Amino acid sequence: MDNGKISVRYARALFETAKEQQCETEVYEQLMRLTGNYSQAIGAFDEALSNPIIPSEEKVKLLKTAIGDPIHPCLARFIEFVSEKKRENKILLIALKYQEMYRKEENLLKAEVTTAAEIDDQAVQRIRQFVEQTFNRRVEMHLKTNPELIGGFILDIEHNRMDSSVKGLLEKIKKDELLTRPEGVPYQ
Repeated sequence: MDNGKISVRYARALFETAKEQQCETEVYEQLMRLTGNYSQAIGAFDEALSNPIIPSEEKVKLLKTAIGDPIHPCLARFIEFVSEKKRENKILLIALKYQEMYRKEENLLKAEVTTAAEIDDQAVQRIRQFVEQTFNRRVEMHLKTNPELIGGFILDIEHNRMDSSVKGLLEKIKKDELLTRPEGVPYQ
């Protein structure tokens, strides 16, 4: 069976169960912790969860540890169920699909803002308002810093990028200059 179909079915089952138990937000936040920790050590997680020699109980402990405390009983039972079905290696895809379903249900847009340095709350609020007004959706915003940007910011919204960084502008100028400069003419 297709990995995508498997992850969608399991995610949908978890989402429906969480909605019935009115814990979909808690489960969402806990799955965000899981995917964050998973992405930091993706190779080790994949290896451990795909290894048939490692007992299911150990895989469940690993996943619960990656989620951290507290863990909602609904999610704890779901992880045990996934383990019983020998689908531990699909948990990342399942978690990502659940998050996608939750955001759609809640009309929530995921955005990541990368700046050269820390920005104040007022700047964060202006960016948040811009995104919310532009897309007419609430925003879940994550902030990162990257000093290589020199100044400005990069705004990633789902599969779109708006690069207003100094580094990005310099790269664009360089690219445009290379495209318009006749071959063999040196930089001045």
